[in-house]
This record gives sequence, structure tokens and C-alpha cells, in this order.
Amino acid sequence: MLSFVGVGPGDPELITLKALRLIREADVVALADTGLGDSAVARILGDALNGKALLRLSMPMKGDRESWADAHIAAARQLAARLDAGESIAYPVLGDPLLYATSGYLLALLKDRYPVQVVPGVAAVLAGASAARLPLAEADEPLTILPGLKPGQALPEGNVAVMKASRCLNEIARQLAGRQHVMLRNLGMPDEYIGPIQDAPEGRSYFTTVIVKAR
Repeated sequence: MLSFVGVGPGDPELITLKALRLIREADVVALADTGLGDSAVARILGDALNGKALLRLSMPMKGDRESWADAHIAAARQLAARLDAGESIAYPVLGDPLLYATSGYLLALLKDRYPVQVVPGVAAVLAGASAARLPLAEADEPLTILPGLKPGQALPEGNVAVMKASRCLNEIARQLAGRQHVMLRNLGMPDEYIGPIQDAPEGRSYFTTVIVKAR
């Protein structure tokens, strides 16, 4: 069995009991290796990885979609080899496995050949709204979730959550026009920041989400 399990955005206490159980029961824990150093997933799981057999899968965060596809195919082959050997695998993923996560691509490559299950996790946008005490949507308000904002791309009407927002903060700030917002960086991590874009400390983090209210 291959289990894709969400581990939340950073706070270990946001891991579900089911996700933690599957990680502890698995023969192998597969970890995405982005080539950027320390694994946030490994930090979140902490002692849960003690004594576990680890399978590190190369998942570069740079390059075009074609190079990503090659990495996904190679990772799927490594997972398939372990599954063919009769091993159970847990693949922990930041946030939720099916929201802008590499696990979605691997799921598509493997689900027709092997038993696969997906355990939802707390996405950064949900944890961030709770931490900021800011409702994501009320009554009949719409909510749009974006994987960043391109130069010149307009913020949609209604409530908006921009994930992976570190490279487009200036573009978001330019379009706020008085709309209520909150920036969320490194939720549940030692250098967590929750507040307005203009007050954020210097630096950039991949783990940045901005919630913009309709008004």
C-alpha cells in the first residue's frame, strides 16, 4: 500500500492521528528531496521518523514542467520498485497531498497499478486563516485559491488565497486598494510571521501565503 499523507504546514500538532499512524506503520517513508537543504517534512515529523527506512526522491523545485515530469516519472519508478517488493510506503507531504503538491502527479502515475490511499492534511491556507482569526469565506462569498500571481494578473473579486506568494508580494500589495489582508510566512515554524505585507521582516520563504478579503 502507498499512502500519501498530509502533515500540515509546520506545527507538528496539526498532523492527524491517521497520518501519524500510517507513517509509524509503514515499512518505508518516502521523502521529497528538493535539493534546497533541510526537509521541512522531516522537521515536522521529528521522532516519528526514528528507526524508519527512508527513501529520498529527487523533486527539484526549479526548472520547467518537462524537467519536473522527468523527476516524477523517476520517483514513481522508485516507489513502484518498493511496492513490487511487498513493502508499504508512507509519503508525507506538507499541507494537503492534493493541493499544489508533488503527490498529485505521483498519484496519477501509480493509482491504476497499486493500492493507493490519500489522507488529507491541514493546508496552509486553512491553518493561516485560523492563526489570523480571519474567516476565509462567509455566507455566499466566493473563495479563489491561486498558486501565485503573475505580473499584471489581477486579483480576483471575492476572497482570495495566494499560495507560494513569496515572489509576488509586491504585485499583491499594489492591488490591495484598502482590502483587508494577512500575510502568513512559515506557519508553525520558529520564524513564523503573521501580519500585513508591509510589516514583514526582510527575506523570502517558499512557505508564504497571503489571504485577501473581498473588502
